[in-house]
Amino acid sequence: MQIKRTSLAVVLMFALTCWRALPMGRCDQPGGLAATAQPRHRLNCIVVTPNGPEDGGDFGPKTPGTRTSGLQEAFDRAHEETKDIYIAGGGFNDTTRKSIAYHLQDTLRVPWMHNFMLDGGEYFLIYEPDRGDAVIIDSQMNCRLKFGLVVAAKSNGAVVRMAPSSKGPDGFSCIVASAFEFNGLVGAGDVWGRSSEQKSTGLILDAQKGTISGNRISIIEINACQRGIYLMQGCGNNTVEAQWIHLTNLALQVGDAERPNVSGNRLIAGISGDVPKTTGAQIFGHHNTFLLDVFSADPSRALVLEGPARDNLILSSNLASGITNRAAQPSTRLIGSGAAAGFGVETPAFPRSAAEVANVHPCPVEVRIVSPGKVFEWTETDDGGRSRTFKGGLAAGQAFTLNPGDRVRFTYEEAPAWLWKGLR
Repeated sequence: MQIKRTSLAVVLMFALTCWRALPMGRCDQPGGLAATAQPRHRLNCIVVTPNGPEDGGDFGPKTPGTRTSGLQEAFDRAHEETKDIYIAGGGFNDTTRKSIAYHLQDTLRVPWMHNFMLDGGEYFLIYEPDRGDAVIIDSQMNCRLKFGLVVAAKSNGAVVRMAPSSKGPDGFSCIVASAFEFNGLVGAGDVWGRSSEQKSTGLILDAQKGTISGNRISIIEINACQRGIYLMQGCGNNTVEAQWIHLTNLALQVGDAERPNVSGNRLIAGISGDVPKTTGAQIFGHHNTFLLDVFSADPSRALVLEGPARDNLILSSNLASGITNRAAQPSTRLIGSGAAAGFGVETPAFPRSAAEVANVHPCPVEVRIVSPGKVFEWTETDDGGRSRTFKGGLAAGQAFTLNPGDRVRFTYEEAPAWLWKGLR
């Protein structure tokens, strides 16, 4: 009995030694995957490599008949076989100054996926045609997609367009509960800022055929675009962060005049126009939260609130070039910008007796009475329509606060004089 137990232990130790000697491979080590088919099957991962399939990757620029450096073939295979994808990358070196690049002669179309991951190193993805979008992302649910630096070398289209149209396994056309990461999005404009008219849109969230909601989108840099990020109607409850949008004519657009219903998003951006004819953020939507710093833009164009804009919250420490407020309903709140605060806020003419005047500024104002006039009563009305009337006159030095959208009216024999001060 002792001999049998010893023999069994020897056999198990020998098997374990052999198993450890096998080339296991990882999804981030294409060479290891190429050594044996078994790990690739176990990891359920398709690998795209710089000279695949000749260098051991599943796909790559040497894929027969490819027009997308093997990427379209990889995505189609991943969709068909429910596998993840890893795209190999690599940085510059000191001698050749070349980095890993995958060239696209056709638009790369990411098919609908569910519970899918795209991972990889850092690489250039270069779209070469002079029209069309570089990358179009169809419906995604519970997915994580990580791209490198995507470049529209010549086209005036989108660098990346998220546009759900196909129905996934649960019957919905949507991009939902997914995470997207981009090293950078570069348009067909001048990356050195020598042109005032840039080209391309960095990222379009196109919800014309399906909703885009509940996603997290992170972009390190957007460069050389006419428009950096554009959210269309049907986009809600997304967190979109762009660390640096520069050399771009319009950094951020939320909705448009015909389709302003973009709401519930959280948008974070650091913006420097750095070329003439630039706008920081143009907002048509409502109930969005913004964390914005606009370091340079045309005068009064760091922030533009268009007619439909309402009930947004904007936090900023830098809107130095000033704002334009065209909002029909003055209920957007701006906190922290010196450009829209202090005595720089415009003081309106004192209204005629019994007429109302509203605080149309996107910040609270402190109303200071310079001379009291002869007032009999005055009424404050908040932006919800609730009023409070005060009997009696005013006093020199008296002050009260009007939040954005609040209104006030006075009944008087002699008009007072006042001064408005914006509050941070």
